[in-house]
Amino acid sequence: MRVLERRTLTEIIGGDGRPRAASDLCYARLEHGYPNDLLAAIHARSLQIRQTSHPKQQEFLGLDHLRRVQNLIPHVAELVHDPHRLERLSAVAGIELEPYPISTSCSGVNFYWPGQEPIEFHSDGPAFVELVPVHVDGSQHGGSTVVFRGPVDIGLARLRGDGRLAGDELTRIPQRVGSSVLLQGRMVLHTAEMLSDGHRVTLVMSLRSKTEPWKDSNTLSRLLMDDRPEDVTTDWLTDVDTRQLPALRSFLFS
Repeated sequence: MRVLERRTLTEIIGGDGRPRAASDLCYARLEHGYPNDLLAAIHARSLQIRQTSHPKQQEFLGLDHLRRVQNLIPHVAELVHDPHRLERLSAVAGIELEPYPISTSCSGVNFYWPGQEPIEFHSDGPAFVELVPVHVDGSQHGGSTVVFRGPVDIGLARLRGDGRLAGDELTRIPQRVGSSVLLQGRMVLHTAEMLSDGHRVTLVMSLRSKTEPWKDSNTLSRLLMDDRPEDVTTDWLTDVDTRQLPALRSFLFS
């Protein structure tokens, strides 16, 4: 795994995000080294699942998306829990990372289509995501992740007022097969570039700080915007009771 580019929160949003941020990383572009046949198999199986899934449109943020993919595609489960991958990504982030424990948000596959509004500007629930394009085509080569160069609340206020953000306030992060992006998406306002032609299919694997698991914006109410209570409530309560609160108490009293 070779780092192609690494940018800090201070470089992108003008501050280090403390105390909410889990590390100083905003994003890193990586030459990940995942086998091409593995990515092709994930792409093919994702398309099959999408054809039989309903609804295809995610209600929250309007994303065409599969959830809980680690339970549907064994190759994804292997990647999510691969200790060598976690070790390398932890080195890039500057903190020890662990897979996201809430199953519906642990991994997903996003589908981006030409002329379709891809996803609203948003910040993530999990602290980090690794975005791994498994298929791209078209003149834009799959497009980019677009990040607002400023605090999330400022960007949201601007969107509510003006309805848009100026092009010179945005950073575009290329999404290419063979590379991935490790993004501290909880700390930045971001979206995906609209495609004029071609497609992009991206595997998304969520992560968080192993020592500071409370740095997480996936409240139960947020999860219920997309998931049924029976699919998330037990996972969320177990995580809060056994991981987040004990770790936070230990931190506060240390």
